[in-house]
Amino acid sequence: MNISRMLEIEEDFRAVVYYCSEMYPTIGIGWKIGYHKQPLEDFKHMTICKRAAYAQCEFMAADIRERLRNELPFFDELNEPRQCVLISMAYQLGVKGLLGFKRMLAAIQTKCWNDAAHEGLDSKWHKQTTRRAERQMLTLLKGDWSEYE
Repeated sequence: MNISRMLEIEEDFRAVVYYCSEMYPTIGIGWKIGYHKQPLEDFKHMTICKRAAYAQCEFMAADIRERLRNELPFFDELNEPRQCVLISMAYQLGVKGLLGFKRMLAAIQTKCWNDAAHEGLDSKWHKQTTRRAERQMLTLLKGDWSEYE
């Protein structure tokens, strides 16, 4: 398991443009490419192959990883599954959106995994993407990939 595979599981792959759950034009592996409710007609000739979607996903995940290293002094102390949960949340919500989970991040910093998972689930994010949030908070809690096997 790696971040690109995790994101493909969470976001799915689509070769043509579609609206995400928040009504943004999206393509590939959850790549937002337009403004809110922008007509899909604007993208009628746009497609992406799986290889290009993976490359874009990996590029975005690497950028997010670097940004999180700068924002969260404890980030590099986390194991790979826990780092990937934070990257995935930032991929979906933006780095600024992830940083809004102040109590969850404080619990992660002190390695209070039960509290961190509870704080992650006590959110609008959990209400909007229930299965994803639950899978990711279990991954954060356990520190392993078992939710993705």
